[in-house]
Amino acid sequence: MKNRNFLLATCLIWAMSISAQMSDAARRVHEKLQAFVASGEYNVSQGRVVTSDAITGGKATAYDFSQVFSVEGTNDATMLFPHMKELEQTLCSEAVHAKEVMMHDAQEGTPLASGVRWLFGNPKGVVSGKYVFGIRQNIRLLSFDESDGHRYAVLLVWEQQIKKDQQVGDIWMMNGTIFEIAAKKHDDMPFLMPYSERQNMTATIKYDTDPTAPQTYDELLAKVKQTCHIYDRETSGGKTAAVVILHKMCDGYPNKLTQEQYNTLIGILSPYAETASGQKHKEMFGYTCYTLYKKSEHYQAEGGEVKRRPAMITSSTISTTQLRKIVSYNGLIMNGSEDLQQVDCQISGTAPTDADSITVQRTVSSFEELGKFPVRNGRFSFTCRLPKDEVCRLSTDNRYYTYFWADGQPVKADLQKRSVKSQKASQKRNNFLNEVEAERLRMLKIENQTELDAAIAKQRERYRQVIFQGNDDLLRTYAIYKAYTELTYDELKPFLSNRFRYANHLLMAPVKEYVAGLEKRRPGKHYEDMLLADTLGNAHQLKEYIGKGYVVLHFWESWNRDEFDILPQLRTLYDQYHAKGLQIVSLVIDGNNTKSWKERLKEEKLAWPQLATNAAKNAYGIYSWPETVVIGPDGTIVASPSTMQELEAELKKIFKTD
Repeated sequence: MKNRNFLLATCLIWAMSISAQMSDAARRVHEKLQAFVASGEYNVSQGRVVTSDAITGGKATAYDFSQVFSVEGTNDATMLFPHMKELEQTLCSEAVHAKEVMMHDAQEGTPLASGVRWLFGNPKGVVSGKYVFGIRQNIRLLSFDESDGHRYAVLLVWEQQIKKDQQVGDIWMMNGTIFEIAAKKHDDMPFLMPYSERQNMTATIKYDTDPTAPQTYDELLAKVKQTCHIYDRETSGGKTAAVVILHKMCDGYPNKLTQEQYNTLIGILSPYAETASGQKHKEMFGYTCYTLYKKSEHYQAEGGEVKRRPAMITSSTISTTQLRKIVSYNGLIMNGSEDLQQVDCQISGTAPTDADSITVQRTVSSFEELGKFPVRNGRFSFTCRLPKDEVCRLSTDNRYYTYFWADGQPVKADLQKRSVKSQKASQKRNNFLNEVEAERLRMLKIENQTELDAAIAKQRERYRQVIFQGNDDLLRTYAIYKAYTELTYDELKPFLSNRFRYANHLLMAPVKEYVAGLEKRRPGKHYEDMLLADTLGNAHQLKEYIGKGYVVLHFWESWNRDEFDILPQLRTLYDQYHAKGLQIVSLVIDGNNTKSWKERLKEEKLAWPQLATNAAKNAYGIYSWPETVVIGPDGTIVASPSTMQELEAELKKIFKTD
């Protein structure tokens, strides 16, 4: 029923070389972007893939950057370092050659569009990504139409502000992201389109209020200790995530600290400002200490006017004028499981003879690179330290890859065959990883819908057998991660209890988010009102449609067809039960694409209300589609069916039909 991991999973194969397909204008932009990344200005990252499509080779790569530094009396509204300034100037100069252009400076007020969405179309559907603009961001967006049927775009967004600080003077804060997007054009589908939901996707120095922030000192102390413990054992990416989360929780702590409380916390954190892994992490710990200092009685005792440096930043390596990395990158994950360990893994095997290196990646955190090792004459052998009981990937430029469990057992891999050999205890798990990946790749090539449905059902049943009939909890965790959107609330809930050994495993993080969404539409809860819009752009509220009998909310996307399209079944149910009091309200969640939506409605000629909303996730925890929610005449949620069969059964029960 739903658009799930089975078909639109994170893509692993790139079929396109960006640089070979660029026009001169696009190439000039690309070269300036690569020069900026190579320069390391603003602690710019090396890039992470945020959206990809294995069928067409479409890919969007994000480069995050942020920096904090002291400045002395500048009136320059845009203070850019050389390479970023060249990139920004190049975007402006190449605008004349671009198909789409958006230039906005923060001082001009609210951007014309609230955000942008990119779409990679293929015969099986659409893969999309989005970015929502912040109200203080400068925006440079250009897209180019290439002659060989491809599109190329660069989106540069950054926020900058000066923060007055009585201790060190003016602090300049710079924070932003660059998206490089390339894809093959598909029919008349738009490559870029406006996006309107207000949801800031980038971290900034002033975090939004965090409802999970510690509310008491004891809770703060416990979380600081736990997060520092996690930092000690994590990978590089996990360490960065830990220190960002640490700063966020300290910044969100709402109370003042006594001198004793402050001294205790600083006693834990200040050593990390000297010993943390790398200068960036030292600086981040240093600023976290400074954040706590400004919440302490030390700061209060002086009326908020700091006349001396606090103890935790007297170090010669961590002075306030050297503070740099305070905010960090999107999508970071740290493993909060108490029993996480690092293990040495001996890895050997064969790769294509033209490969010169092999990369070890942590799959759960957007393929974070854990190490890169040489390949000689098609062979490799090395030992590396990896997070225990996590899924890792061996890869050569994403062309050839294979998966394995990092459990400390020796691994022998054949990348061309996508297989690994290991000791008996590990072999079953490793076989499962690579077999389901091979099934996924085969499904991408199936053209016949009946055959595809059968393959999806077969893989779904395979996951269920591991989850409910298997005896390997670690393999069960992976199967839940791959199939959780196909499981019910009651099926998932036991695995989130601490009685399940791997409830806090990284693979369970999205499962927890999904179940939290299901909680919002549990039977017995009162419905949540939402702001809606019709095809003419007129505003409505959901409450206009509640209280007139039983209402089925249908959340969907207008491009959804094939096995993800339930409109035919809904039409049958509407014809069967409308006279008995059934109402249906379809709520499209891609209403920004008004042309596609209107064309689909004209084609379908549906008899019930058709509206758009951007509040589905917040109000009802809708993370996939299609979804249905049944609301009774009194506004109480009656059911949240996960399949059309369940919806049909619920309506039969409500209207007492056979």
